[in-house]
Parts: sequence; C-alpha cells; structure tokens
Amino acid sequence: MTAFLKIDDCKACHRALPWEWVPAILLGAKPLAGTGVWCSQLTGGLCPTCIATMETNRKKEQQALALRERVIDLLGGEKPYREFTFETFEVTPGNRLAYERSRQFSPSAENLYLWGPCGVGKTHLVYAIARHCFEETLSVTILPAGQLGRKVRMKDPVQEQAAIDEFVRAEVLVLDELGGGPDTAFSRQVLQEILDARDFHDRAGLVVTSQYSLDQLAAKMGDDRIPSRLVGMCQVVELKGKDHRLAGRPLAGGAVRDASGQAGDSAPPRGPAVG
Repeated sequence: MTAFLKIDDCKACHRALPWEWVPAILLGAKPLAGTGVWCSQLTGGLCPTCIATMETNRKKEQQALALRERVIDLLGGEKPYREFTFETFEVTPGNRLAYERSRQFSPSAENLYLWGPCGVGKTHLVYAIARHCFEETLSVTILPAGQLGRKVRMKDPVQEQAAIDEFVRAEVLVLDELGGGPDTAFSRQVLQEILDARDFHDRAGLVVTSQYSLDQLAAKMGDDRIPSRLVGMCQVVELKGKDHRLAGRPLAGGAVRDASGQAGDSAPPRGPAVG
C-alpha cells in the first residue's frame, strides 16, 4: 500500500480520513521539512472536527466556571449560590403570588417590593431574581439596605455622587431588608436620591425586601417620603407564613418545631453511646 492510500480512523468519532497531500514549499530548490509529503489529517488520533468540538467545549466549561465564580461573588458566598434559586424555593399558598411575580420579573419594565416577616423567603426570591438577571448579562447590584449609608459616607462630594450614580445606573438594584438596619437621616437622604433618580429616569429593575408594609415603614421612619416613592414605583407583594428557619429547631424540653414553626413532638431519643 502506498502512502497516499493510507486511511486513519478518528479515535473519537471513528470517521475514516485519507491522508492528504501537503504541497511542497521550496527554499533554495529544496522543499521545506513537512512539505511535499503525504500526511495524516489526525492530530493525537483525533480529526479536525473533533478537535474543534473539544476546544469549543473546553471554552464553554471555562466560561461556565468563570460565570459561577462571578455569581458566587455577587451573591456573597457558596451558600446563597447553592440554595437561593427558583428551583429550590418551596411554594406555599402564602408566598405563591410573590414567587410568581419574582419568576416573571421584567427588570426593564418593573420594580418589586416584597414584604413579610422573617424567614418567609424574601431574600431567597430576590437573590434568585438577581442571579437570573446577572446570568442574562445585566448589571446587578445587591446591597443590604442597612449598608447603604456606609457605602457613600466618608467620601468627598464627587465620590459620593459617583457612588450614588452607580446605584442609579444599575440595571438591577436589590435592596434587602429595608428598615431592618440603622436608620439615619443621612442614609434616608441617600436612599431618597437613588429612588428619585431611578424614577425620574424611568429606570426599572429595583427589587426591595422589608419586614414592613409601606405604611409600617412610614411609621417606623417617621417620614412618608420614601414609602410614598416606593408605592408609586413598585408592585407591592406580601409574603405570609412561618419562619422556615425555626422549623425542626429544638425547643426547651427536647420538643422540636414542625414545618409550620409550631412546637411538635419531642425529638427522638439518641442511641446508646458507643465507646
């Protein structure tokens, strides 16, 4: 069998490929090494198509890993990345509307205010929104509302305005637990500026959580300007239910809370000690 009749099989796809002729490139009347010869089309036993596919898959894996790291950084850790998704959210009659509004949230056209007691899933839902929007390549900022003043304070006026402008420009801005942290005149003023600017520029994509209804928030702040702005901007949805964090936690006397957060039967006795 002569060289030009040789056929190789790709180790991956098993496609048969004949050797190919590499035209001679002359240098001083002599062909350069590797030219003017018959050569296999395989590299490392793989055909060009399989090599290209493997390279594409490798790049996709690298991009997926890079995206994962960016999402973990955005959400603040492995736990919210692992747990705060729409798929892991437990839908109940008390939170179904909030779940549906969150799942269907359109950051280009909507703002959302979710309120309810601790442990009913507010943060879970808004982090799931943030994750989805970030994976859709939108710019997302997540901020515990109590840290807002700290992010802006102790800057010169130019830097202070630049920090406020970043919150205004974010395509998705999540303010978690509004009313749950330090409430100062400065932090309220910063929040008012951000809300006013986003509203005046028709910037949607604001998502807020709070333990308080907007009426309760106004009473807590002793000022209704921020709640008034929010009610004009946002869909307001209440979540009802028991604190899921307390379910299964032991109470005094060995009783445990059931899924509703109420006291249930005593915890099962431990087995005999070994040793």
